[in-house]
Amino acid sequence: MAMDAWILGAPLKVLRQEDHPYHEATLATLGRHELGLCRKEMATGPSCELFLDGRSTFMPGSAAPGRAWFDLCRELGYDPARHWDWDPALILFQQVIPALAADWHEPPMVFNALGLPEGVLSLAGLRQTFAEAVAGIRREHAGPVGAKVAETFEWLPLRAVVFHDDAQLPLDFEGTGPCGCVSLWLGIHPERPVILAGQSPSRAPHRWVVKDLGNRDASEAFLLAAGLDPVPPKGFDYALLSALERLCHWMEGPLDAYRRTYPVGISWHHDRRERLLGRTIVDLRAGDPPMLILDDGTELAIDPDPVPSWEHGGI
Repeated sequence: MAMDAWILGAPLKVLRQEDHPYHEATLATLGRHELGLCRKEMATGPSCELFLDGRSTFMPGSAAPGRAWFDLCRELGYDPARHWDWDPALILFQQVIPALAADWHEPPMVFNALGLPEGVLSLAGLRQTFAEAVAGIRREHAGPVGAKVAETFEWLPLRAVVFHDDAQLPLDFEGTGPCGCVSLWLGIHPERPVILAGQSPSRAPHRWVVKDLGNRDASEAFLLAAGLDPVPPKGFDYALLSALERLCHWMEGPLDAYRRTYPVGISWHHDRRERLLGRTIVDLRAGDPPMLILDDGTELAIDPDPVPSWEHGGI
């Protein structure tokens, strides 16, 4: 496995492997946790059961790993707003399990086109749904303005979904999760995303808003994030907002199903102070500006010429 793509902030160390004709198993550690992977023969083909600290955390047929896996990902530094294109399910099935089963003679399980066991819900499925919705926008919006709107969204793929959980919020009407906020992060570059914010689960139409626009309007923000000419053609604003409303409506059902795979009360979104608190500086990269590299991979710009305190009204 290419370690430069490794998401979690601790190494995976294989301790022991057993290889029998119809039974294979691997024992490993991940940080201070112990992982066990056992191959199972199912009617639908090979599959696996994953154990975390001695307890089963994924069984064949489940829609997602158990809560313990989500807790471990958060503990080891996974941040959905920073680790674009990844979520706990993808980390498990596209990084951890392939590493655990690397030397097995039989495949660990049957994966679909998304690189997941059938029935598992993940960010990859949402990204596919988003891309299909954008393709639908191109088909339905004729003319140069519609084509420009479709092009804008094609350059702004869905990259991350962040659930802003609060354990103090009331449970939803089904009693399975909090009525919290959710953010969809779209873009090419993590440093200039477009963020769509709404409520989860869906309560009413027209619940999505574009966040962090600064002094820009929505059209300019979308075009800049897509790397396109920020001057929109005539009629672009209305066409963009209309397409955005349709796009978000298309996403709500799959997004709510995905939300229910996430356990309640894990704080996935951290503000700047929480992200930096307790981190250690491991490297300094020269440049303009210089960058501090923290132990979780965060890059922090340094102001090389700090303003004297009296210029801010100090004594």
